[in-house]
Amino acid sequence: MENIFPDIIQKLPQVDFGLDGLIVHAEETKTGTIYFVFATKDVDFPEHAHGEQWTTVVNGSCKFTANGQSTIYTKGDTYTIPKDLKHQITLFAGYAEVDYVSK
Repeated sequence: MENIFPDIIQKLPQVDFGLDGLIVHAEETKTGTIYFVFATKDVDFPEHAHGEQWTTVVNGSCKFTANGQSTIYTKGDTYTIPKDLKHQITLFAGYAEVDYVSK
């Protein structure tokens, strides 16, 4: 499956999360990181927590789970994850997002 992000994004440094099928390009700022995420196949991102995150879904869908509740997000949706909230996310093949995570 071909990455949907344009060359200008694919030229950014790539981040390896050690998950097969996950392609992530990122740009660090003084206050956080901007991520461009693409899944070439279904990817189960393990439970984790981090700084506050704002996400917009660019393509496809994902399943976000926190506090025992799951929500499906699809193209055009945006959502915010509070700082330090433990969560798990499943990215379905073809999924793409842009997000900002504060430090």
